[in-house]
Amino acid sequence: MIGKAKSIQHGANAIDYAINKKEAEIIDKRFIVGENGTEIKGEFKIFQNLNNRCKANDLSFVISPDKKDGQKLTNKEFKEISEDFLKKMKLDKHQAIIVKHNDKEHTHLHLFVNRIDSNGKAYKDNFISKESQTIADKIAIEKNLTRAKVVQEFNKEMTKEIRNQIFEKHKVILKHKPKNFQEYKDLMQSSGVKVLPTINKANKLQGFRIEYQGLELKASEVNRSMTLAKMGVAKGQTNELNPTLKIKRERNINRGFSR
Repeated sequence: MIGKAKSIQHGANAIDYAINKKEAEIIDKRFIVGENGTEIKGEFKIFQNLNNRCKANDLSFVISPDKKDGQKLTNKEFKEISEDFLKKMKLDKHQAIIVKHNDKEHTHLHLFVNRIDSNGKAYKDNFISKESQTIADKIAIEKNLTRAKVVQEFNKEMTKEIRNQIFEKHKVILKHKPKNFQEYKDLMQSSGVKVLPTINKANKLQGFRIEYQGLELKASEVNRSMTLAKMGVAKGQTNELNPTLKIKRERNINRGFSR
């Protein structure tokens, strides 16, 4: 199953196009009653008028199951998929309309969501396309639907690209010749990369992990040269020598993409 997303400005036109397409079906409305794009956009504007800064204030999503899955799923099941998707995207409290299309036997959903919530706050759309792909894939796993190879390849390529970005930043930082691990950590932080020290039971610095753009990796997973020894940092450094290395780690580490 594939998920696509983008922020748009002309939601009324997009909604009308989706509704008026041959064999289109409205399978759900959330916090709205309008029957066409103009009416629904008018309801969206009640909250959008609370935020004049956001111009692309509508969100457009496409959820497309594998062709064989789409032929078997009922409207009730499609509605459940859309509800699960919106909940995982943290958009379940936003106004929305969900339309099902039966194009060329490839059934899929169009979701149009008000980007502005009831408090006038705009939903952050950073990496929204990437996240919608990831969540659609999670739903496919949970519902035993076919996973799209494109999603797996997408995540693989994104991970590779992010690793390359991290390593390039790492090489630039090393040119500044940091005197110790803390200085390296601070310089990486200034470049947008979070360094998470790993402290062993002896209270010594054992290694570190990297967090960047929602992805968390071992430093060695970014590049084999990213080790304390190869960086010229004393492996035996302790928390007592550097109290700022003390951090509280979450027990459940998210190794995938997140918002």
